[in-house]
Amino acid sequence: MKKPSRKELPDVSVFKPGSHIDDDLTVLDHLGGTRKVDVYLCRSKSLKRQVACKILLPGKLDDSIVRNGLMKEGEILRQLRHPNVIEGYGVYLEPRPRIVIELLEGENLKTTFFGGNYEAFDLKDFIDIAIQLSDALSYVHHQGFLHLDVKPQNVFYCDDYVKLIDLSLAQRFSSDSPLKRRSGTAGYMAPEQTYRQYLSYATDVFGLGVTFYQLLTGGKRPYEVVKQLDKDGNKRSQTSYEAPVQPPSKLNPSVTHALEQIALMAIHLDIDQRFQTPADFKAALLNAI
Repeated sequence: MKKPSRKELPDVSVFKPGSHIDDDLTVLDHLGGTRKVDVYLCRSKSLKRQVACKILLPGKLDDSIVRNGLMKEGEILRQLRHPNVIEGYGVYLEPRPRIVIELLEGENLKTTFFGGNYEAFDLKDFIDIAIQLSDALSYVHHQGFLHLDVKPQNVFYCDDYVKLIDLSLAQRFSSDSPLKRRSGTAGYMAPEQTYRQYLSYATDVFGLGVTFYQLLTGGKRPYEVVKQLDKDGNKRSQTSYEAPVQPPSKLNPSVTHALEQIALMAIHLDIDQRFQTPADFKAALLNAI
């Protein structure tokens, strides 16, 4: 993979409306971003529609892990076609690494449900979201991948419809080797992720379970996030599994016993005691209702 030359790159960190990222994409707006990428609303000449462009920040051009992760995400998304998974349209390395993806309406679950509007929703809404998210993960698994970063911020919601997004940490599932590097978000990572052990489909069930627990409890996480020193002496956020999990019904009296048991089983620390697949989790939900 050829590394882009700095001379080829525009000397801007944010493209202005009306500017061109390439011959196909015209920038309409800056949608935001992260410490690694910017995301733009663009008009695609070839697709004749509005799309989102996720483009590597100039300061990350020398970070091969971030750059390769973005390219890998784009390649994975081009292989996936499911109504509950975001679509990918293209992967490009030059003049700056970027991927072109489906433009989604709505907001993520964290903003929608925990930004002051929680009382507008009920258990039926939470169950419906969990079922759709289970379908999305089942499809991703059937295509041979683990998502490894299931959380409310990575689930878009609009008009009762769910889309799983951000496969930047996704990887081919292999039961033959443990996780090689830290992948995931503190508070949503299963113990086998945190400690870089052998993974399974139940690893993504854990993130699904934490998300469902939060929906039931108005945003409360079942496990605490703490700062710990890594081997290099740097402070990093990590999930603490020591304190017992508070039953969801203690935080939301409307949660039934059946739903509570499903939520707790999905976030069981023992991988063998968890639902083994998202389909198992979905079946339990359907049985409960």
